[in-house]
Amino acid sequence: MASSEHSMHPGYALENLPAPTEVSGVTAENFAEKVTDHYRPLVLRDFAAHWPLVQAAKQSLSAAAAYLTARCNNKPQKLVSLPADTDGRLFYNSSISGMNFSASQQPLNAAITTMLASNSDDSNRYCVQCVPVADNFSSLLTELTNPLLNPAPKPFIWLGTRVTVPAHFDEASNIAVVAAGKRRFTLFPPEQVTNLYVGPLDLTPAGQPISMVNLQQPDLQAHPLYAQAYQAGLSVELDAGDAIYIPSPWWHSVTSLADFNVLVNYWWSNAYVASALPLPMLLHAIQAFNHMAAGERQAWQHMLQHYLFNPDHPLAHIPENARGVQGNVTPQLAQGLHQWLAAQLNR
Repeated sequence: MASSEHSMHPGYALENLPAPTEVSGVTAENFAEKVTDHYRPLVLRDFAAHWPLVQAAKQSLSAAAAYLTARCNNKPQKLVSLPADTDGRLFYNSSISGMNFSASQQPLNAAITTMLASNSDDSNRYCVQCVPVADNFSSLLTELTNPLLNPAPKPFIWLGTRVTVPAHFDEASNIAVVAAGKRRFTLFPPEQVTNLYVGPLDLTPAGQPISMVNLQQPDLQAHPLYAQAYQAGLSVELDAGDAIYIPSPWWHSVTSLADFNVLVNYWWSNAYVASALPLPMLLHAIQAFNHMAAGERQAWQHMLQHYLFNPDHPLAHIPENARGVQGNVTPQLAQGLHQWLAAQLNR
């Protein structure tokens, strides 16, 4: 996505954006009151300062890497390799027909060794993403504690060199903890979706749709509305031990700033089954509605507004025990809906 030099706007520096609010004194008992009820990103400094991994990282990055390799189950993982000319930005190739990186299966300790050997701006960048701690660092489960989530969701670990993940959203709420190195989180509220120029929904670098804007060097000729997104943005650098709460579906880009970086995150959702995740339903809705004539689409817009986005949607005419999916969805009802949806989609 080359652009002429005069179209670049380095003045849109991420470090000039305001930082999310920092919050302290958060406990499991006041977590909703102090954090989740506000529906905005919040920073929790020194959240994991007591983790042994973080304490190793504060000694040195090599000490953090040694701490991990000594406790690694060493299963093969997908090592992503980004050529030097990508500047570590996970993105598409020039024709948007594939990706700008390659991947190979490597034992996890070998992948870490490769990362440690690659610390030059002129070399390839590497990362291993979204590794379940329970499967690959099982002895760390008792150390990577998160007292805010009870029962705590199982954590994932992310390892890499100086890599940038473009702005994307998660389908679940997220607490992300920097365990080694340093990372910059840049965030945009969900209503900025139009101004972020989201790429293909069904061809993505890592499963979630991404913004096509290069936040480090935005091209306002190609993406003029990004100027509005920037005005609504937040950005913060987090050190080892710091954490950030990111509500779904806030857009966020993450840039790793050290030669070796480790992130641990926890996702959680009120959804009972995978079929309740919003993105698959969005893709199915696009498939269902895009072929319709204008009048029919407008009619369905009214239906969606009525059933999904009307806070005063009347239900008094239906007995509470008969409201089904419109009422309190139990795990049993959710599983039944999952089976019904699967049957409908497989007809």
